[in-house]
Order: sequence, then C-alpha cells, then structure tokens
Amino acid sequence: MTHRPWWSYVVQWGLWLVVMALVMGWLARSRQRPRPASRECELVHPPSTLIMGLVCFGLFAGMAILSNVYRNKTTTWWTTAIFVGFALLSVPMITDYFIGRHRVSEDGLAYRNFFGASKYLSWRDVKSVRYATTMKWFRLETQSGEVARISVMVMGLPAFARLLLAHAPAEAFDASSRDVIRATANGKPPSVWG
Repeated sequence: MTHRPWWSYVVQWGLWLVVMALVMGWLARSRQRPRPASRECELVHPPSTLIMGLVCFGLFAGMAILSNVYRNKTTTWWTTAIFVGFALLSVPMITDYFIGRHRVSEDGLAYRNFFGASKYLSWRDVKSVRYATTMKWFRLETQSGEVARISVMVMGLPAFARLLLAHAPAEAFDASSRDVIRATANGKPPSVWG
C-alpha cells in the first residue's frame, strides 16, 4: 500500500469541488438564457440538460464496458451492475429533455408527465403548491389529486411563477413555498446546487 501525502488529497478533492462548481454554475446559467417573448410561456429544458444526461450515460456505460473488456481483479458482476445502474440513472434526465415540455397561460398549465401523457391543470383547481428542496421541483396538486411537478431546471420559470402567484388560490401556498415562488417570479429561481 502506498502512502500519499496529505496535500494530494486536498488537491484531489479541491479540484473535484472546483469542477463541480463550474458544471453546476453552467447548468444554472443555461436555464436563464434570454428567450424570445413568443416562447416565454413555454417551460422547456435547456440543451445543457441533454448534454449532461448524455455525458453521464456515456461515461458510466463506457466504464461498464471497459471494466469487462480489460478485466482485472476488481471486475465483478456487482461493479458492472453499479456502472450500469449509474448509466440508467441518467436516462430520466435525457427523457425529460424531450418529454418535459409545458405551457403556462392565464388559465392554467398544459404539461406532460414523465410517461409523455398530456395533461391540463387549471390554476383555480390548485389545492397545494409546494417546493421540494431535495428534488428541486415545484409540486402542484389539484382538488382531484392530480399532481404536476415542474423542475427548477426548465427555462421559463419566472413566467410560470408569476402566473401561479396571480391565479392560484392563496391558501394553496405554504409560507416557505410562497417565498421561493416570489423569488422565482422576480428572476431568482432556486439553486440547482445542494
């Protein structure tokens, strides 16, 4: 076993932290790119979502393949399964880039769920509005129990937040979610980091 100096760990993890901060900053900036006024009411993922999904899928699928082509003593069925599992975790990100297209209006939200089914939610039917900090999405529930989840990664969040605040019943919001939605309406959407 080789002994590494303490500073090599600091450099290794410091470099990882810097790279992650740069990537997350890029992701956050990409959702706030200026868009034509005609597309302001469309909630769509920026191209960076697709790029990250494809890079993660390629990286982990490639690692699964390479670990079996160039076998060594650490190659086992479960290391391959872990790499394949991480590759499969990026599939929802890629899928949502193509399926997750929503449209807001004065009346409500036309959206598509994860399986591609088109749905419509009227603002006046909203029973509950919550912001899920860990999942990074807005969760809207109607009187009938229908649930729409809007990712903080989509472009067009300020228009969504303004219309939601203007037309959804006031009692549907809890205090912390209302604060997040107000900030989003003012052009300060939630962080994509942590």
